Amino acid sequence: MEGEKRPAPSEGLFADGHLVLWTLCSVLLPVFITFWCSLQRSRRQLHRRDIFRKSKHGWRDTDLFSQPTYCCVCAQHILQGAFCDCCGLCVDEGCLKNADRRFQCKEIMLKNEGRALDAMPHHWIRGNVPLCSYCVVCKQQCGTQPKLCDYRCIWCQKTVHDECMKNSLRNEECDFGEFKNLIIPPSYLTSINQMRKDKKTDYALLASKLGKQWAPLIILANSRSGTNMGEGLLGEFRILLNPVQVFDVTKTPPIKALQLCTLLPCYSARVLVCGGDGTVGWVLDAIDEMKIKGQEEYIPQVAVLPLGTGNDLSNTLGWGTGYAGEIPVAQVLRNVMEADGIKLDRWKVQVTNKGYYHLRKPKEFTMNNYFSVGPDALMALNFHAHREKAPSLFSSRILNKVCWIT
Repeated sequence: MEGEKRPAPSEGLFADGHLVLWTLCSVLLPVFITFWCSLQRSRRQLHRRDIFRKSKHGWRDTDLFSQPTYCCVCAQHILQGAFCDCCGLCVDEGCLKNADRRFQCKEIMLKNEGRALDAMPHHWIRGNVPLCSYCVVCKQQCGTQPKLCDYRCIWCQKTVHDECMKNSLRNEECDFGEFKNLIIPPSYLTSINQMRKDKKTDYALLASKLGKQWAPLIILANSRSGTNMGEGLLGEFRILLNPVQVFDVTKTPPIKALQLCTLLPCYSARVLVCGGDGTVGWVLDAIDEMKIKGQEEYIPQVAVLPLGTGNDLSNTLGWGTGYAGEIPVAQVLRNVMEADGIKLDRWKVQVTNKGYYHLRKPKEFTMNNYFSVGPDALMALNFHAHREKAPSLFSSRILNKVCWIT
C-alpha cells in the first residue's frame, strides 16, 4: 500500500551487523574464556610441579573428592592442593609454597645429640589425624571436629588433642611407637655415616643399643602392580616407616635397594616385596647376586604382599592369593613382625642344546621349587606371553583374573 513505510536499506544492514556481532561474541567469548582458564591452569600446574621437584617433601596432588582434608596453613577445606606421602602434611594450592618453607618433612638422617639411637623429639603435625585415633593423654577419640584440629607425631603415629598438648609433651622423646623394631632411626644412619668415614664396620655394636628385637624392614614395591595399587602403598609405608627404607623397584632396581642391608647387622634385615610373582622372582635373583658378591651374611628374609594376578608363590608361602586393601597397611606390618621363617628351595637349571656342535652357549634359569604337576606353570607361561604381546589389554586386575581363570 502507498501508506506503508519501507525500511531504508541502511537500517537493515545496521541490524544485520548487530546480529553478526552478537553471534560472534556469543561464540568467541566462551572459547576465549576456556582458553584463558586452560592457560592459567597450565601455569599453576607448572608452578606446582616446580615446587614438587625442588622440595624435600614427597608432594602428591589431592582434591576434595579424592581425600577430604584441611590445609595445615590456612585451616580451610582443600579443594585443590597437595599432600606429602612421607609426613602426611596437607596444604591448599595457594599455601603450597609457604608450607614448603615453613614445615619440615621426615628427616632421613639426624644427629642424635647425646640421645639414645631409638629416641628423638616428637615431630608433630597439626590436623588430618587418622580416623579412630585416640589421644595419648585423655584416651578420648581425636579428629572428631569438622575443622583443622589435634596433632599427630609423624614417627610414632601418636595423636593428642589441642587442649591436651602441653610443653612437656612437645619436648618429650619419641620412641617410634608400635613399629620401632622395623624402623631405621635417622640417628642410626648418621652414626653409620660417621663410622664409614672412620673406616669402622662394627655395626652390630651400634645396633645392640636398639635392642635384640630390632629387625629393620625394607619395602620393595612395584608401583605398576595391582592396577597401580603399589604406588599408593609406597606412600602409606613411607608414613609409617623411615622413607629411606621404601623403594619403588621400577625406579631403583632391587640389587641397588638391597645394598641398604650391608649397613645393617648381619642376618637382621627383612624385606617386604609388594608385587606379583615376577617382582618376587626379580628380588630373589638380586639376592642371588648378593651371594655371588660375597655378601651372604647380609641376605635378608623375604615376605610377600601379593599384588599380581596369579600370586602362586605368595599363596604357597602363606601370604595369600591377593591383596586389594582389605586390611590396613599397619596390619600388614604386624603380620610381617609375627611371621615365622621358612626355607625356599631354589634351583639353577642349565639348558644345553645337543646339536649345533656346541656352538650355542647353555642357558641358565633360576627356578623356585614348590609342588606342582605342571598345568599352573603352563597357564602362567601362556598368560605372560599374551601380556607381553598386548600390554594395554591387561591393565585391569579383575580382567587379568578372568583371563587367568579362563
